[in-house]
Amino acid sequence: PSPMLWSSDAPHLYSLILELHDAEGKVMDSVRETFGIRTIRFSVEEGFLLNGQPVLLKGACVHHDNGPLGASAFPRAEQLRVELLKASGFNAIRCAHNPPSKAFMEACDSLGMLVINEAFDMWRRPKNPQDYHLYFDEHWKNDIEAMVLRDRNHPSIIMWSTGNEIPERGESEGAETSEMLAEYVRSLDPTRPVTAAVNGLNPDKDPYFATLDVSGYNYSFGGDHGMRSVFKTDHERVPDRIMYCA
Repeated sequence: PSPMLWSSDAPHLYSLILELHDAEGKVMDSVRETFGIRTIRFSVEEGFLLNGQPVLLKGACVHHDNGPLGASAFPRAEQLRVELLKASGFNAIRCAHNPPSKAFMEACDSLGMLVINEAFDMWRRPKNPQDYHLYFDEHWKNDIEAMVLRDRNHPSIIMWSTGNEIPERGESEGAETSEMLAEYVRSLDPTRPVTAAVNGLNPDKDPYFATLDVSGYNYSFGGDHGMRSVFKTDHERVPDRIMYCA
């Protein structure tokens, strides 16, 4: 009735034990799931609220590999990465540009690191000849499900990202695909906003941003006055758009 709330400063966690019984009551299988209790909210006026309190996101984009260890996910190595980031003053991570390992998510939960979980680095348009664009149409739905259904009990996740610097981001095709992905993510988890990391910040991205709940700005250094001018200009143009530097 009065739970201890999960936060980046005090990452309280609870355990749920799920048991499958046969007709005689014998336990056939058992699973332990860890979760945290917290609220999140984004708004133009107040930014990001965690448990009703404003929190400034001080984040880093973190790739899935572990340097000389390669792409293998060793639990201690994953935890150490989060520990080092937390000790350096970071409180948020965008998982660029793929979903992270289970061990990485468990480390973020236990250490209080806020997470933007990201699905794809490209959709139908290639960045390299043999990349995911070859498989997008066949596998996007299963891959979104795998990400959201595996990770939606992690309290550290505050947003789902459907892509990073998508090549078709400024075209109608890109906006249509973004809407398709965002709607499917929301059908699996309506509790978190959908975002994407977008570069080339011009008004031609407006249809793409309109499909998202929160707009992620990449490389947002524009004009003669630097990054702030981009946010100021777009806030004046589209005052209801929630923006953050992705």
